[in-house]
Amino acid sequence: MKKVLLFVLLLTSSLLAQPAAAAGEAITIIRLPEPILNGSISLEQAIKNLRSIQQFTAEPLKINQISQLCWAGTAEPNSSLRSAPSAAAVINPMQLYVMLPDGLYLYEPNNNDLVKYINGDLRPGLSGAAFRQWTVQSAPCIFIVAGFVNKIEAKFRGRGEKLLCLEAGRIAQNIDLQAVTLGLGSVPIGAFDSKTIARICKFAENLEPVYLICTGNTSQKPSFVPVLSRETVQSPAVSRPVDISKKRAVIIIVSSYFNDAEFFDVQDVLKIGGVQMDIACSITGEIKGVQMNTVTATILVKDIKVNDYDAFIFIGSPTVNEYLTNQDALNLVRAANDKGKILAAIETAPGIFANAGIVKGKNIASYPTQRTILIQAGAKWTDTPIEIDGNLITANDFPAARRLGAVILDSLRHQEN
Repeated sequence: MKKVLLFVLLLTSSLLAQPAAAAGEAITIIRLPEPILNGSISLEQAIKNLRSIQQFTAEPLKINQISQLCWAGTAEPNSSLRSAPSAAAVINPMQLYVMLPDGLYLYEPNNNDLVKYINGDLRPGLSGAAFRQWTVQSAPCIFIVAGFVNKIEAKFRGRGEKLLCLEAGRIAQNIDLQAVTLGLGSVPIGAFDSKTIARICKFAENLEPVYLICTGNTSQKPSFVPVLSRETVQSPAVSRPVDISKKRAVIIIVSSYFNDAEFFDVQDVLKIGGVQMDIACSITGEIKGVQMNTVTATILVKDIKVNDYDAFIFIGSPTVNEYLTNQDALNLVRAANDKGKILAAIETAPGIFANAGIVKGKNIASYPTQRTILIQAGAKWTDTPIEIDGNLITANDFPAARRLGAVILDSLRHQEN
């Protein structure tokens, strides 16, 4: 029977290099120090500084750093609780291995131990299995996240492999974030031949390697600021949010063959956002679009009162000329512009703004047929999908209609009550 020796290790790495555990010899077991649970680096700073680091110095990790990373990735020491959520719960299908220059160790969370599993430097073999990625060969510490698919599959038939990968991802993210707080660099690697990794590491049958996390010291340390107590942090002044349900918009269409695709895209976005809407035209009643859809106009353009609405939206049409010289429409645009109201137009409709004389020096997007009239009116014409210049919001064609609706909605939300 193999004789089990327990090595109590202080916060140094001197005992990591133990003699080989050949057949009949002692198994090396390293008792890890307890993890620190009140670090001085906030989660927000860790997320901000998290980067994939692929070059490490030759400096080995300290044993307390290894302990902290094992805790972050796997479990609360001496407990059945796990630090990463698991669909398999008490089944605990995951195992965490630690590859160091002197050999492969298995982390035993129940005892907070590292048990030497294989002697010798296996990193060159792992690098070959990872398609010769130099980072794998040079990293002073590699965490191998492995799991038993059959354990999860027994509970979640047909979804075992997917759930195993999700759990491995959560473990890797924990290790990466903890590495940042320790001033270490890390990079997760998923491109490798899992069968070769399993063979090199002499894994049990059905134990599948899912992720490698290369970790080490780096020449560029993250920059942190001291964490302030919550009592000393002053919240910024926040203005009262706009009640979007009190915002009103009027969508203006021509009396025949308006672009109904544009109309419905803009209307849907504003309706979902909670904006109240009316439909205006030069006539009232059912109006037919180019795709033969009909909508009902309830207000005449000449009867629109500027103070009743927060946004005025003109929909494009092949027959937009109806409004290019319509004095009711042009006067409406001028009055709304004078009051700083939101004015939006798409496709051919921005030409109405040109004839109203409100586009001089403004960036305006439109369908190419309106280019000349806009430039002659002093606009800076573009064929980009969306242009926002002050209170003018314009779009070049129907594919940008939903985006136009979203921009109008956002502008309404930031508009003063």
